[in-house]
Amino acid sequence: MTKGGTTLVRDVACPFCALACDDLVVEPAGKAGVTVRENGCELSRRGFAVASTSASPAIGGKPASLDDAISAAAGLLGRSRAPLFAGLAADVAGIRAALGLAERLAAVVDDLGSDGLFRNLRMLQDSGWITTTLSEVRNRMDVMLIVGPDPSAAYPRFYERCVTPRDTLFGEIKEPRRLYRIGAPSGAGGPDKTEIPCDDARLPAALTALRALISEMPVAADIGATLPLAALREVAAALRNAKYGVVAWSAGAFEASSSELIVQVTAELVRDLNRTTRCGGLPLGGNDNLMGANQICTWQYGLPLRTSFAGGIPVHDPLLNSARRRIAAGEADAVIWISAFRTDTPAGLPANLIALAPPSAKFERPPAVLIPIGTPGVDHAGQIFRMDNLVALPVRALLQRNLPSAADVLNRIAQAMAKERSAA
Repeated sequence: MTKGGTTLVRDVACPFCALACDDLVVEPAGKAGVTVRENGCELSRRGFAVASTSASPAIGGKPASLDDAISAAAGLLGRSRAPLFAGLAADVAGIRAALGLAERLAAVVDDLGSDGLFRNLRMLQDSGWITTTLSEVRNRMDVMLIVGPDPSAAYPRFYERCVTPRDTLFGEIKEPRRLYRIGAPSGAGGPDKTEIPCDDARLPAALTALRALISEMPVAADIGATLPLAALREVAAALRNAKYGVVAWSAGAFEASSSELIVQVTAELVRDLNRTTRCGGLPLGGNDNLMGANQICTWQYGLPLRTSFAGGIPVHDPLLNSARRRIAAGEADAVIWISAFRTDTPAGLPANLIALAPPSAKFERPPAVLIPIGTPGVDHAGQIFRMDNLVALPVRALLQRNLPSAADVLNRIAQAMAKERSAA
């Protein structure tokens, strides 16, 4: 669409958070990047506004050609005996290429951002849960309880897209939706909601008390003495009388010491409510297509991330195969870091690093091999998964920066390794 001499692209999906909002109106501006004209947020505006760059691959911090960088990466991986894929932030094609290479290398696959994912998966594996989708929240929810941090910090359009719309598939909402949050004070914006201050250490006790109040059972005296019971009674009554209640949480944002217990009690609270009314859990998370990485690993191998191919068959171990643990223990002699969506990188990445990242990515130390790649939804088309695991949304190519995709680079590394083997 052309407007006032500019070309606008409508219904663009944003790849920069796990909401994957698909209603953006953007203007590709060549060397100036992509400008979000409508329906954006700070994350999308910053993510799309990438400038043209002349960044080149590097080997040991020194500029190199793409062919030489691919050859160096293939050589490092060919000599490796314990390779680790510690980042899988790419589109569906890039993740599939990464998993195919990992299988060939007998590597371990995980993502440094998967801690929250596995806190949720452990609950799902142990006892199951009842969850809902973003669309169901928008169209049916009348009462929401948020457990932990306010979602708007990580997902700026969460309220706008899922909570506050008045128009739904079933007509216009007549009465305002009631929102509650129990967690540490945040000062976040968003719609009006009843805030119940509670730090992570006390959340399990508060949620246990809330379960008792929902079931109209007494709260243990030692628990009730330190909790705002009047406010919890209000939440319990609202959820018990809701037509469609939702309990949302972000497992990756909790303190590690109490995180798994918080997830467990939250999921059990949702189960309690479904005995007398309708309620769905909404686990928040999955930025950088983490949900896509886990989905693809599961459908290709029948196992989630934190899987090792070292024994010739895929073996899943959520503790032993944690990328964070393996890097800290020095158990990987080559680490592959793929991050197609963001320029910031975690601390602690080792020196034996093969990095596929955007041109302006910053590292604590120069990677052994650095290959700049394009971003899905900016430089090339692809698919990414939304946080509720329901759909893989298509993203578009909006700029021509001549940057290869993660899939292109990984496939070329695999080809280079195959040539080295045949030559030997």
